[in-house]
Amino acid sequence: MIDTATQKPIRVASGGASGPYLRVPKEQLDQVRKLLQANDIPHWVDHYAISVDGRPPVVVINLGKKTDPHRVQALLDDAA
Repeated sequence: MIDTATQKPIRVASGGASGPYLRVPKEQLDQVRKLLQANDIPHWVDHYAISVDGRPPVVVINLGKKTDPHRVQALLDDAA
């Protein structure tokens, strides 16, 4: 799946102690959540969208410690 703001692939980031997460443009939040829900990937969304230097707002989707980041990345890549 391509980030509409950067035109680069959306990547799963490792979160260390908190688990993997995604940063996605707010406008793609529903699309990414539908993909995660359809594949039974537990997640929760931060309450705040952050915009830096006038760029489009970005939302963090937390995936949880036990989520396989490679599986999520494969789902995102296949959805491209």
